[in-house]
Amino acid sequence: MASGPIIWSETRQELCESLPYYRAYQTGSYVTGNLGRPPSTSEKQLGRNITILKDTIPYGYLLAGWPSRRDVWVHNGKVIISHGGGKSEVDEVQTRSTASAKASLKQDQSASDNIIRSLLHSSRHQLPIVLIAADSYVLLPFKLACSYAVLGWYIITDCWAERESMSSEHGFVRWKFRFEWILAQGQPWWELSAASHGRDWDPRQRIETFTKAQRKLVKQMGARDGNGPADSASKVSRSYSPSPLPDSWPLKEVDRDKTQRLLFGPIDIKAKLISTVTATLGVEAPCNKSNAATCLRCRSPSPMVFDIGWMCLQPECSSFFLLPCGDHPSEDTLRFSAAFVQPQGDSLNDAFPSGNPPFPLIPTRPSSRSMDQARGLWCRRCGRLSCREVIFQPRCTHCGHKIGKWRPLPSVEPPVLARRPFDFPSSGPDSFRLAIFDPVISASSGISLGMRKEDGLVMYTFEFPAMFGDCRVHLVQADVGGGGQEAWADRIFAAFQRHAWPVDRGENEEGLEIGEANMMTPATEEGQEMARQAQRVKTEPVFPPPASAADVRNADAGHDSIVTNGQQRLKAIPFRRHPLNKHAGGSGRMLTQQFTCNYGVSYKHVVAMGTEPLDSASPSCILSTLSLLHVRTRCVVPDSHTFNELYPVLYLDHQKMGFHDDGEPGLGPVVSSLSLGSTCRMKFRLKAKHQSSFQQVQARDRTVLDLPLRHGSVVVQEGHDLQQFFEHSVSPDGFRIAVTARRIDPSENNKPCDRKRKR
Repeated sequence: MASGPIIWSETRQELCESLPYYRAYQTGSYVTGNLGRPPSTSEKQLGRNITILKDTIPYGYLLAGWPSRRDVWVHNGKVIISHGGGKSEVDEVQTRSTASAKASLKQDQSASDNIIRSLLHSSRHQLPIVLIAADSYVLLPFKLACSYAVLGWYIITDCWAERESMSSEHGFVRWKFRFEWILAQGQPWWELSAASHGRDWDPRQRIETFTKAQRKLVKQMGARDGNGPADSASKVSRSYSPSPLPDSWPLKEVDRDKTQRLLFGPIDIKAKLISTVTATLGVEAPCNKSNAATCLRCRSPSPMVFDIGWMCLQPECSSFFLLPCGDHPSEDTLRFSAAFVQPQGDSLNDAFPSGNPPFPLIPTRPSSRSMDQARGLWCRRCGRLSCREVIFQPRCTHCGHKIGKWRPLPSVEPPVLARRPFDFPSSGPDSFRLAIFDPVISASSGISLGMRKEDGLVMYTFEFPAMFGDCRVHLVQADVGGGGQEAWADRIFAAFQRHAWPVDRGENEEGLEIGEANMMTPATEEGQEMARQAQRVKTEPVFPPPASAADVRNADAGHDSIVTNGQQRLKAIPFRRHPLNKHAGGSGRMLTQQFTCNYGVSYKHVVAMGTEPLDSASPSCILSTLSLLHVRTRCVVPDSHTFNELYPVLYLDHQKMGFHDDGEPGLGPVVSSLSLGSTCRMKFRLKAKHQSSFQQVQARDRTVLDLPLRHGSVVVQEGHDLQQFFEHSVSPDGFRIAVTARRIDPSENNKPCDRKRKR
């Protein structure tokens, strides 16, 4: 392959996190929207063949793995015939060669199948679709030296069903689709010239960057409205098409509401759109009418696909896939007709109604004013897609070039707490209104709730029944109804953000005082309240207190900052996404959803991660968090051990943590966590493997506790049995930082463990 792709990746996660038009980790097609059901058998018997369907739009289509019979790549990728819809299995072969392996159908595909129906919808409305190729796609005429590459914009010109038989006489029905390159987008990247004569593009052997021809193509792909959308599309098409276009490209008139309804662009997957287009189960598949004939039996058109002549390609017809003489064709000798695979050329440019593609193929960078920074990033130097692996100053995984916004993320103010314990400000335009979220306890769980207030705190205890052993969950937070505040948590939240994306400063950055972290008594009302809490629970200092206020300020400047080239800079908390040791996302590297790090004793996570020292030189927000967790944990578990490990987790918008437990070897019986920032839901559910042992808990009530958390909430999980029988998940509503503290026995935690973990 002489030239490289403009957009490429090495892992499926990079592809799905970076491209808004392809987020399918398992399937070959990325489809948004939910389809309504087709008419049932009883409805059809009553003559109710027409139903209103919800729009489903396919945005991306992946060419990968084994082709089906009669899949082709012709005219150097201008025309591609492929299959979709699943229901295939890879046949067992003696050799391990991918080229010799084949996938065959195991049951009929149907026009009412979700993926096939969405592709039919795309063809019927002439919606352009993005094709992506994987290096495993055996029909590529060149070696793709990366795992995935975006090919470009195509349109589905024809759809039809075939009979695919192996040993069965009748075989199974498979749907096929003819994709064609849209000339208005310009020249395909694989037809560009190489940077050096005789040297192929291979980023696995060397660092590859864009050539002059690639940079020109990037400019075309990102160009918008130079001299009007129609003219720009015409110029691109004229520069590539062998037959020049007219001077003025005819602009297709499209109703604005219809365009919005068909959604030319990525949409919120939760959006529910009702189509005004009626559909029936027996409607004919879209095809190019100029190259089609109508069946005399079913009165439906089918394209002229094969060189042996026309056949009806409607599965509901009795003449389906039969020659005029009534015989089945010999499938081994079936070939596409030359006219059918001939490119249709400029006539398909109408697929871009405004003269430009519906949306840019190159993904846009998130705004520096947004906390939606978890998406992948495209490198403008080499085209590689990279996951956002670090929270601070990300770089391209391939060439090391700066990607994304390098400015510090916007500062998020701590939320204003409501007067009642479970009243949270709602988000959106009606944010002045309050939404009430009470803890939800399943009826069959037997969990009881107790509550007490003391020293400005309110403490809730969820006592699990004796059948689960020693299990309790505590929630400790400021008694806002009694005038309590979360000033301590506010300062920690602000300091965490300063340390997560530090900036160079000519003067010292004021951070949390070591005295505050070590329970000294500042002159402020906030400090006095913290000291009262510490005195009540007889909390011993975790680190030796400084001798004077001057020592406090000097220590704060020393342990919170580092000096580089004469400039003082805050120590960065090393938040990053770590590789999973095991995952269900196929082969390749997979990162965790959240940004995490570890302080103190090394903890055996499901991810490979190092640890930072937990001592007096740690950032002040780490030390202050440790002290806060000690204070509030001992309010409900007075004899709790001193924690020796902290696990901070940073959640950007749309990130969450799935169900898991904290039952690793060597872990103490108490796990405590502080929630900072947005509200969230923490759910505890009975593990599926223990469902049969506790039949009192009904299957639909496996989630035994749904706990709302707000800024400053501390959740204390007490008892080894809680981790043995239950797992928990966290779903934040926005930007959130959580810090979990544990007591770990290093000698036990470092032992080999065969447990299968899920995080």
